[in-house]
Amino acid sequence: VRDLINELPLNRNESGQYNHDDITVFIKGVERHFKGLYNPLHPGQGLSQLLAQGPNTLTKLKSTDMFDAAAVLKQSAKEAAALAKQTGVDETPQIATRADAQDEADRRNYAIQAAIGAKEGAAEAVTNKVGSDITDSVLRNADGNDNKSVDEYTLYEVLQAAIQGAIRPTMTKILSQKVAVINHKFDFRKTIATNMEILRAKVNRVTSYGITHDETEITLALLANIDYATHHDWGRELRPAMQEIRKRYKYNHTHNAISLADILSELAAADAIRTLSDAPEPSTESANAVNDTVSLFQDLMQAQSDYEESAFAVHSDSESSSNTRQKSSRGKSRERGNNGRGRS
Repeated sequence: VRDLINELPLNRNESGQYNHDDITVFIKGVERHFKGLYNPLHPGQGLSQLLAQGPNTLTKLKSTDMFDAAAVLKQSAKEAAALAKQTGVDETPQIATRADAQDEADRRNYAIQAAIGAKEGAAEAVTNKVGSDITDSVLRNADGNDNKSVDEYTLYEVLQAAIQGAIRPTMTKILSQKVAVINHKFDFRKTIATNMEILRAKVNRVTSYGITHDETEITLALLANIDYATHHDWGRELRPAMQEIRKRYKYNHTHNAISLADILSELAAADAIRTLSDAPEPSTESANAVNDTVSLFQDLMQAQSDYEESAFAVHSDSESSSNTRQKSSRGKSRERGNNGRGRS
């Protein structure tokens, strides 16, 4: 595991710092490797559970956990009794001999130590990549004088520390990523399913910044692109599907995962008879409508800002004039008072 993670790239600048996007890609690589690792306790599931946040079979393992033949026999008998209670038929334990129980105990102990070893190796490899100054808060005791045992931390905490140690993106960059999702245009030389994968990838990238896109926004982006295609000859096969979708869902329908899946199913049938090579290379034309909308929104925001500034200026001038009139009135009152005292 350590060697696999050490081979994963992580771009860093001259100061040894890395940005948010690069650490996100790095962690995706870690997740991919853990998913492919053999898990004797749960064959076919990999060791992905070691990276999870909450407690599960693997994160609850301790380096001191160990099975012996007696424990295996006891557990097997208990499972047989529980099954017999459900079926009403006497059940024979799957493991009934001491030799078989010892073999099973050895298999489980090997699996436990393999998982613990993978956890230690991953923590060491991530530290080598991002620096001990980043992971010490997780892997060392509060006073920093000693390392924690492998049972005192989780790999989720290690990876979160790596994310927190990244150069944080500016709010402008995060907003631009959000707009990029809304402004995404399909390449209709590829299938709709492939285009949706690309769109999902953009959504996942923004999600790593803490910005969410619900199914309503994703469906809107999908339908906007399909609507664009139906206005061209190369997208004519999509027109009947789009008409059916419009009949099924009103323009103000609040979409969810179910309706999105239904729409994709409807489009897949039309996509299957479409000649992909007829579609042109993506141009800026398909994005113009969205760009115009974004520009209009920006203009409205600017207009609102200008209005507020103008209103504030008028209010300030009004207050200033009022104050001037009040001062002038008080001055005239004092002048009349002085004149009166002079005549008396």
